[in-house]
Amino acid sequence: MKKLFLLIALISITFAAKAQAYVGGTLGIAVEHASADGESATNSAFTVAPEVGYYFNKTWALGASVGVKYQNISDIGITTVSVLPYVRGTFARAGVFDFFGELAMGYSHESAEGYGVGGFVAGIRPGFAAHFNDTFSLIGRTTLFSYSHYDGVNGVGFAINSNLELGVQFTF
Repeated sequence: MKKLFLLIALISITFAAKAQAYVGGTLGIAVEHASADGESATNSAFTVAPEVGYYFNKTWALGASVGVKYQNISDIGITTVSVLPYVRGTFARAGVFDFFGELAMGYSHESAEGYGVGGFVAGIRPGFAAHFNDTFSLIGRTTLFSYSHYDGVNGVGFAINSNLELGVQFTF
């Protein structure tokens, strides 16, 4: 009973603070070029990431995205599914544009040819929101820095400025 009362109190406080929920998603593309021992290769990855979130005020938001990424490396299709909760802080406003930074941490699972591996991923993602009206916004972001560590894999991965995402957001 106490937990139910606490939940109702938190929801009431949130609505009293004029917080707003949002739903949307992004489409992303990443292009990587690697070379080693005189050999080089370029590969592209495509991502679809629906997301939901909640603005607590004009500066802070809390949300989560579920991304599905597909890439083809040496004729092997790799599918990655990730769940990334994030905290978004808006640090500048200019006209209809809000500029924000997100700190995202979550779980990711990669699979290829019947084998899969999962693990921890985190990233710092700067971006912008162009607010066309009170309910519709265009969202753009990139991953400035990311870290990944997969279970059973020796080593960790780092990436700098590894993708570009564009999408929409509906606030209600």
